[in-house]
Amino acid sequence: MKVEIVSREIIKPSSPTPPNLKTYNLSFFDQIGPNFYVSILLFYPFNNDHDLYHEEIDKRSKRLKSSLSKTLTRFYPFAERLNENVSIECYDEGAIFIEARVHGFMTLVLEEPDYSIRKKFRLSGNDPGDMETKNHLLQIQTNFFECGGLAISVSMSHKLADASTMSTFVKAWSAITLNPNNVDPICFADFSLSSNLPMVNPYSLPNLGFSIESNFALKRYVFDKFKMNKLMKKVINEGVKKPTRVECVSALLWKCLMATSKSRFGVERPSTFIQTVNLRSRTIPPLPLNSIGNMVTAFFETTKETMNLKDLITNLRRGLRESRKRIQRRGNCLIFSFYEADFGWGKPTWVCPCVQPFKNLIVFMDTRDGHGIETWCPLNEEKIALLERDEEFLTFAQS
Repeated sequence: MKVEIVSREIIKPSSPTPPNLKTYNLSFFDQIGPNFYVSILLFYPFNNDHDLYHEEIDKRSKRLKSSLSKTLTRFYPFAERLNENVSIECYDEGAIFIEARVHGFMTLVLEEPDYSIRKKFRLSGNDPGDMETKNHLLQIQTNFFECGGLAISVSMSHKLADASTMSTFVKAWSAITLNPNNVDPICFADFSLSSNLPMVNPYSLPNLGFSIESNFALKRYVFDKFKMNKLMKKVINEGVKKPTRVECVSALLWKCLMATSKSRFGVERPSTFIQTVNLRSRTIPPLPLNSIGNMVTAFFETTKETMNLKDLITNLRRGLRESRKRIQRRGNCLIFSFYEADFGWGKPTWVCPCVQPFKNLIVFMDTRDGHGIETWCPLNEEKIALLERDEEFLTFAQS
């Protein structure tokens, strides 16, 4: 499927950044965050007369650019470039906005969600040779299909954005697109993280790089509402009280991936499961949910032998309890939903991540109905073959 870029623009904030906000210092968590881009893709079908296709492209594109300009005024650091690993100098440089034509139909992507195709729909600021886009904190690509459908790619530098930040930005941008004069709190960002977690000497920080698996692909597995209910009943029957969706899928993946490892190497090997936790509502006092930046921690548990789902969930809960002691508040792991993002032509049919296959990094996403989970796993052909022969896994997951 060919994706042709037809225009490339810089969208500046609709109002200049005030002098007192010209320098935005990174927080400690921003500084230690990995230096790559995280991307989300939102797919919107075209429901109007096909004869209006080209007219609609022009209208929708102008509308998105105008609302992005207004949104950048309220999310001003995203209109800039990163200044090493210390701060962002806010001179209203602007965000990158790409418009592309997709020579194909959206249904082909929705029916076969292949990573090699999806990655064409977003600008890759991770390419070190792309000096034009390098260090721009926000990159947008709009992809118009032959059928009139639209896929919007939002890519943000992880130096200033975690999943919660991206969710906050997409909600605000879509709300402002619907109503340019929207003053609802959802349309504004909170930048207090920088002062609450002041930066340190960047040369004293550890390198938290991720290893990209060149021979791996991101494989999608879906736990729909029916299969999720079935999995949760199984876990409850094993003796787990009030299991969550994330706990159930995490335990199943952990168990089945340990089984694939044993099949490959002939012996059981120690396995560690690490899970991230959004800290915004868990600090004292709690931070606003629209706080911009990186505000996550992680907990981990290790096992040396294959366990049942109940024991694995017990281990996960123990790790979460220990993390709660450190941050002194309660809470569960979260997955972020983007299915409420309505830019004026309805809610998205499908939302998916578009990240590179980093080693052992599994991404969880909500399904459209909010009752299931989509997982994106970096796997090579051998692991895929072993996992997809696991009867327990296939009982609950579908590719």
